[in-house]
Amino acid sequence: MSAVARLEPIVGAASRLRAFGQPLVSRRPPLCPEIDLWLVGDDLDLENDCRHLGNCQPPPYWAFCWGSGQALARFLLDRPDDVRGRCVVDFGSGCGVAAIGAALAGAREVVAVDLDPAARAATRENAARNGARVDVSSAIPDEWDILLAADVLYEGPNLERLMALRGAGRAVLVSDPGRASSPRLPVEPVARYAVQTLPDVDSPLRSAAVYRLPDLL
Repeated sequence: MSAVARLEPIVGAASRLRAFGQPLVSRRPPLCPEIDLWLVGDDLDLENDCRHLGNCQPPPYWAFCWGSGQALARFLLDRPDDVRGRCVVDFGSGCGVAAIGAALAGAREVVAVDLDPAARAATRENAARNGARVDVSSAIPDEWDILLAADVLYEGPNLERLMALRGAGRAVLVSDPGRASSPRLPVEPVARYAVQTLPDVDSPLRSAAVYRLPDLL
């Protein structure tokens, strides 16, 4: 049986989620297989399936589990003391993998932030599937202890925004695959992982680094 044939079709309430005109399937990211997500399948024909996108409709980035999000989830799952009992915000959450990783690692509260309402809906469904308590929002709340940001640096203003969010008693963790168009962070990574986006539309990128932004002086 092929890998595609083994995938479980999306059912129940989550069946409202569709990407490229197709229902999603249940998949486990290779770097954090303890997390189960609704994603597009490997049979995706990205060029042809983009025709299903309507005018001005944002691409369904949330229907992929990007390598940097997996790296951040893995980092937290392996270091639960970093988030246990703390309030965590996942900025640009997409499918919610990093937010779910934080919740499963023992965070007291997790808020997944994304401008795309479809991404917020996907995060709700994915969190419920994993028994993880994750709230969703279109804006970063005022109160938080740790902010997560996976693969957001390709939008130039985001690095400046993340640097401005630093503060005493707050940690900003950034995971980035080192895209050629992205700015470089002014610190050395605290971890690096071999990653593969699911489905694999991100070749030739095959690694992601996790950075902890320095506190304000």
